[in-house]
Amino acid sequence: MKLLYINLLFLSFLSFLSCCTQKQSDRDTANMTLQIKELKDDLNYQVIYTSEYGGKDEFSYEIIDDKEVFFTKIDELNISDQINNISNLEFNQKKAIILYLGQKNTGGYAIDIERIEFNNEELIIYSKKIFPKKGENVTMALTNPYCIAIIPKANKYTIK
Repeated sequence: MKLLYINLLFLSFLSFLSCCTQKQSDRDTANMTLQIKELKDDLNYQVIYTSEYGGKDEFSYEIIDDKEVFFTKIDELNISDQINNISNLEFNQKKAIILYLGQKNTGGYAIDIERIEFNNEELIIYSKKIFPKKGENVTMALTNPYCIAIIPKANKYTIK
């Protein structure tokens, strides 16, 4: 009987310790999340529009640093009625980028921004090309995927 009490006491003690370490781990995770959020604030970007149709025939990109040029480009793409809350964009701290994937034979393709990094005065933009999975049903039409994003201002830009 005494052995049973000792085992029960030992198991209770172990469960108590595991609860304490879990709370510490949660605190560490919260602190790490806060640090990552502060880092991302400096590297803040926002994809504001994506489409499979209407882009250019070749893989390319355009960096836009002027509000009038931006609205002209939006009108050329014929999407001004589909994008909201862009009238208050400040181009003194931000720029717009349009990434074009190029012409594809079927649907299921897209382009997006995976992440961005600053390296000295250079902003490195990692694009993410999305392809249809093997055997996936796709639209049988020519597509020209593109995406529009707001990015931080930098002296030099590199797309990877």
